[in-house]
Amino acid sequence: MFRAHPGKLALGAWFDGEGPDRVGAHVLRCSRCQRHVSELSRLRSWLRTQPFVAMGEDNRVREAAPPAHGKKPIVVLAALLAAFLVVADKADVPRQLTASAPRATTTTAAAAAAAGAEEPPTTVAAEAPAAEPEAAPAADHAPRLQPSTSDAGTVSQQALARARQPSATQPLRLGVIVPTRGTSAAEGTEVAEVVRQRVAAANAAGGVAGVPVELGVAAAEDAAAVAALVSRATVLVGGFGAEAPQGIPWLLPADPAIAGDSVIPAESPARSAGIQLASLLRKQGLTGTIGVIVGPGPDAALAGGLAAKASTTTVNAQESGNCDREVATLARSGVVALAIAGSPDLAAKCMRAAFRALWRPIFGTVLAPSAAYAGLQSMPEAIGARTVLGLPWPTSAAPGAARFRSTTESLSYRALVSYAATELAIDVARRQGGVSLESVEAGIWRNDLIDLTGLTSRANTLVVAFLGTWLIAG
Repeated sequence: MFRAHPGKLALGAWFDGEGPDRVGAHVLRCSRCQRHVSELSRLRSWLRTQPFVAMGEDNRVREAAPPAHGKKPIVVLAALLAAFLVVADKADVPRQLTASAPRATTTTAAAAAAAGAEEPPTTVAAEAPAAEPEAAPAADHAPRLQPSTSDAGTVSQQALARARQPSATQPLRLGVIVPTRGTSAAEGTEVAEVVRQRVAAANAAGGVAGVPVELGVAAAEDAAAVAALVSRATVLVGGFGAEAPQGIPWLLPADPAIAGDSVIPAESPARSAGIQLASLLRKQGLTGTIGVIVGPGPDAALAGGLAAKASTTTVNAQESGNCDREVATLARSGVVALAIAGSPDLAAKCMRAAFRALWRPIFGTVLAPSAAYAGLQSMPEAIGARTVLGLPWPTSAAPGAARFRSTTESLSYRALVSYAATELAIDVARRQGGVSLESVEAGIWRNDLIDLTGLTSRANTLVVAFLGTWLIAG
């Protein structure tokens, strides 16, 4: 905590990604410092429109671009920035400094040569929006996702990739679908607000190549509004409550049931989750047979995944009934674990039946990832139940969860998934120049919330339900 406002040099260092995290925490709460950071962003946006000058290792000008429209190239950008820091609080910023822009990075000719470039890269100037935002939102200080085709990379290659960040000829338009009626309306509102906050933070840091990110929210119950997002949005992020529309990519929907050729899921499909659960349980000493109650719907594939890695016996769930018969059948067979390969409603019904029967198999209960989205961890009968999740639970001690809580004050897993999806879309657009399934598939995308190799998540974690939360299973 700062007893007073951080100094101008501290704010400038934090704005360049070099300051301590506590400066960012202060900026998040301080409107005065937010205005100062906003002016820094505007200054950088203006500087990026000036001719590029490559400096040598001896700090002399090696090569300069020809002057544009008869103006002399600016070769003392650092001095100008320092002067601005001194007078920012005493003088109005010129009106031409009107756009927030991302942090521009240039590389020296020597660095470019070391990276194998044919010529020194140049920064890209972006046209500034005509109007200023009404207020400067919180600064974007989230860890950057790294797109690469391998886990290794040299510093010079990373710098070169940043310097070649493409400009945005069109704004990145995000769409989010949330329910606005019924029992899920409150969480839908929370999801939409979290996405708005993340977009505002990204725009405070320059948007995508100087162009603000736009956001459209559609009510899941409004089929026309959902269909309109296909033409109005670049990509859908997070959200839940509707089937995937055709013709637009959807990153990390906050509902495992949402699937399709254009969907990059946050959770493993049910069959893959079954394989992971069986493998992880075997590592924890599982022997014997898993008893599986199979119901209708996509979660039924959990049974096939479990059978691929462990011995199983199955019983089909009755369409009506309280699951007592199915539980009794498996209890008599001597299985060591109970798996429910069906909807969250079926899972809740069968866990209650096992509780009534006073039956608790030695390796507990195994559920599909959809159980976490339905809030089954809050059931007393669910204590000890296990599933696998692709992102950290919001109340966990994981760094990404802690960052999410501190910036949003939300404890919703759907909101956390949507927050991560928004970050993914923005970072892909910043690094790749656009968002598509192909641009995501081409890289490795990793931060403290997600770990994607192409379109496949590698961050799946075995978790156990306990008193309303999910804990990492040891």
